[in-house]
Amino acid sequence: MKLPEGFLNKIQDILQDEFEDFLQSYSAPRTAGLRANRIKVSADDLKQMLSFIEDKVPWSDDGFYYKESEARPGKHPYYYAGLYYIQEPSAMLPAELLNVRAGDCVLDLCAAPGGKSIQLAGRLGNGLLVVNDINPHRAKVLLKNIERYGVTNAIVLNETPARIASVFGRFFDKILVDAPCSGEGMFHKEPDMAKEWSQQEVLKYVKWQSEILQSASEMLRSGGNLVYSTCTFSKEENEEQIEKFLAEQPGFEVCNMVRLWPHRIKGEGHFAAKVARLMSEQDCVYRNFNQQDSLSSVSRQAIKEFSEQVWRNGDLWQTLLPADGSVVERSGHIIWEKNCLPSLKGLKVLRSGWLLGMVEKGRFRPSQAFAMGLDEKGVNAAVQRLDLSIQNEQDKYRVIRYLRCETIQEEGKQWSKGWYLVTVDGYPLGWGKGAGYSLKNDYPPGWRWQDSDER
Repeated sequence: MKLPEGFLNKIQDILQDEFEDFLQSYSAPRTAGLRANRIKVSADDLKQMLSFIEDKVPWSDDGFYYKESEARPGKHPYYYAGLYYIQEPSAMLPAELLNVRAGDCVLDLCAAPGGKSIQLAGRLGNGLLVVNDINPHRAKVLLKNIERYGVTNAIVLNETPARIASVFGRFFDKILVDAPCSGEGMFHKEPDMAKEWSQQEVLKYVKWQSEILQSASEMLRSGGNLVYSTCTFSKEENEEQIEKFLAEQPGFEVCNMVRLWPHRIKGEGHFAAKVARLMSEQDCVYRNFNQQDSLSSVSRQAIKEFSEQVWRNGDLWQTLLPADGSVVERSGHIIWEKNCLPSLKGLKVLRSGWLLGMVEKGRFRPSQAFAMGLDEKGVNAAVQRLDLSIQNEQDKYRVIRYLRCETIQEEGKQWSKGWYLVTVDGYPLGWGKGAGYSLKNDYPPGWRWQDSDER
């Protein structure tokens, strides 16, 4: 691989005697990793379920290595069930460093495609997660991953950091800024990026990063922590960026800074710095969410009829939904939202909570996000289910057919009318609807199993 001369000179100045070892890392096979989605499964259980995963990633409680030449984890039913996220091992560091606790209010400011957001959500318990990406296309990818991995306590935004700061001043306990960067740590994986590298590009990112950090600082509560990270090696975008931030923000102090170099660890490399805001008395007061769009009588009746048909005790609210939120109707969407939020009015909100479904012509239609967010209690409470297992060859074939959006049939079986929850080994995949001798598939076409997918 041909690397830019200016880049090599900078790395040699940083690494000195280790420079040749760094260069040799580009000739080694790339390292691949995946991380258990703690919302659905523990790392130990996932290890028992997947034969192709290997050693643990040292800096991640839930991360594993696997050999790209021997496995295609993106072509496994458990991937579609949201049990794990495919992620470069070094990228698992920042969310671990933030040390999120149950009940925290957390912001992932530059979140797409969502791997770190899901990692944060796995530790939040009944906390709140706000995720954002400024790019509209990337924000939609972020939303899809939030829903696929069963994150129910997330707000998904497509906004500038400054506009979010105008609403969420001094609101968050923890903030992750995985900043846009020159991507020097991606050269091994994507060699074409090296061709686009220049010092001018580095300086362009430095300016953006500084602006993002300024907005992030306005949203962190006293005593809270912020982790700033990049997948680049440039000092201007890393240590010097943190030094500049501290000089401009006297109320902060560094907790620690970590560099992962590809010649020292099994990974492509990363930088992360954790800073803390010193204690003060200037934090925001939590306000109730502006819940103007409450449920109409038609929607209440539609949900009641759906619940009586699908759930064992017929009560959607008590069976499934956390007590620290409310169900509201927004533009035809039925959403469970957490109560303690500022008003989101004026922000570009892709999702304000857990999308349960829509009411169409007086009938409730459950969403894919609703299915994927169900925990074991919710799954077991469903009366009508199609339970499949990859341990059974015939079932495994039907799982793949379902994920291809095909109709499901079983010889001689008649399906009762109404909605069925489809699961694989007890984990939800989506919905189907009984129609005589077939189960109509309601799996989203945009999520469909792609035979050409080489992940």
